[in-house]
Amino acid sequence: MTFLIVFLVGPWAFRRLTQAVPSPRVMRAVPLLALSAFLMALALRIGFASHWGDSLWLSAAVTMALWAAWIAVIALVVQALRRADPRLSMQRWTGALGAAGTTVPWFGLALADLLRGP
Repeated sequence: MTFLIVFLVGPWAFRRLTQAVPSPRVMRAVPLLALSAFLMALALRIGFASHWGDSLWLSAAVTMALWAAWIAVIALVVQALRRADPRLSMQRWTGALGAAGTTVPWFGLALADLLRGP
């Protein structure tokens, strides 16, 4: 299940955020999404500090909110690059690299879990 979320939902969400033409309206909406997701993660972490470490659901919610913020930041960078260089090759490269970039945090978590040991 985690594989589907990480390798399908992340790139799909990125594609949805970068599908629109990088207009000024979109360029304002994407950072607001990133900020909202980050603030939600922060509010959950601080607001439920007494449950931190005990609740798997809380940890998952904070992780998912931070991941959503990460995807939105990648989308913002991609939109800025596409706005600066509207050529088709830029759209292809930023689309491929951005979609791959959505999975980067999960490789870090997997490595940390591996190094933690049994």
